[in-house]
Amino acid sequence: MQPLLTDLNAIAALAAQRRDDFEVMRYQLQYNDDLTDTALDAFVDAIAAPIVAAIDCTQCAHCCRVLDVYLMPDDVSRLASGLQQPTQAVTKRYVHHQAAQQVGEWGKLRGKPCPFLRGKLCNVYTHRPQTCRLYPQFTPDFRWVLDDLIDGAALCPIIYHVLSGVHEQMDALYQ
Repeated sequence: MQPLLTDLNAIAALAAQRRDDFEVMRYQLQYNDDLTDTALDAFVDAIAAPIVAAIDCTQCAHCCRVLDVYLMPDDVSRLASGLQQPTQAVTKRYVHHQAAQQVGEWGKLRGKPCPFLRGKLCNVYTHRPQTCRLYPQFTPDFRWVLDDLIDGAALCPIIYHVLSGVHEQMDALYQ
């Protein structure tokens, strides 16, 4: 695999140019009853694996600077352990319940960029929230997370390249 484009300005521009293509792909996938979710997820995982392996997130960390991180109580316990602070202190300092509840979530990490980001590295990496552990997540249920992924294509080189790869190989899904 040749090196993938990771320049954030170029990715944002390309994602904007390809947004209509991605939206058409979303529409086609959401209304294709012949293609099971399991088959689609396997197809996407096969495309995503080499892309995820080829892009070093520690050279970017854009998601850590711009995205909201939603939390569950287990995330706060894990962070408290990593920070060697009481759970209550971590909750008070880092969790914004009211902002999260407005969108139906338990908690949201305060601040952007992430308060745990140091340069392009996470200083609580082994204790990071589940949302961070999973990002970017394509499967399970690729078909139903496509709206969020299409929005994320302008923010994350991995998402952009996976969506582009799926779009380019759509014909293979129907053979």
